[in-house]
Amino acid sequence: MNIGIIGSGNVGRTLGELWAKAGHQVMFSFSRHPQRLQTLAKQIGSNATSGTPAEAANFADVVLFAPNFWLVQEAIAQTGSLAGKIVIDTTNPYRWGENGGIVRMVSEAVSGAETIQKLMPRARLVKAYSSFQPKTLQQSIERPLEQRLAVAIASDDEAAKAIVAQLVKDGGGRPFDLGALQNARLMEIPGVFSSSDTLTLDAAFKQRQQVLGY
Repeated sequence: MNIGIIGSGNVGRTLGELWAKAGHQVMFSFSRHPQRLQTLAKQIGSNATSGTPAEAANFADVVLFAPNFWLVQEAIAQTGSLAGKIVIDTTNPYRWGENGGIVRMVSEAVSGAETIQKLMPRARLVKAYSSFQPKTLQQSIERPLEQRLAVAIASDDEAAKAIVAQLVKDGGGRPFDLGALQNARLMEIPGVFSSSDTLTLDAAFKQRQQVLGY
């Protein structure tokens, strides 16, 4: 599968490397230092390249959308239309405040993912990978299956969700379904799944039952 990565910080870089090792083709993009992406792609090998956000979107069967939230509109402007594309949104709707704390950038009534869906209305948006540190996933792939990291997924598109679930497995995680896109807020601070660096699948199912009733 071809995966275009828009936002190549810790999350984008880590997932791109894991997916390339699993046999997917990845293209890194959207960096203040494009030459670093070229170096990264060379280090990863023949399954990785770099380009502009528009090139990554055109290349992709699936887009990993992983910029900082305050750069979302800039990233979308550089990317162009994502109509019909499966887009994995990893963002968190926060920025650092002047006092060093975090400041929510969207209303408490909606998730960041729902906000982004409005900015790319014809994209097949799936929320995932926003509730733990990227290094946790790198460590997870080396563990026995039952000890691997549970990765929450939320979307209104069941077919897109299934494809992303397979990518989660390819990257060393274990997917679990959080239902509709509105439930993406559960992965955002202070949601119950917003800090899940040690969450196994069994524990995730128990927590989901408590919160969502299934």
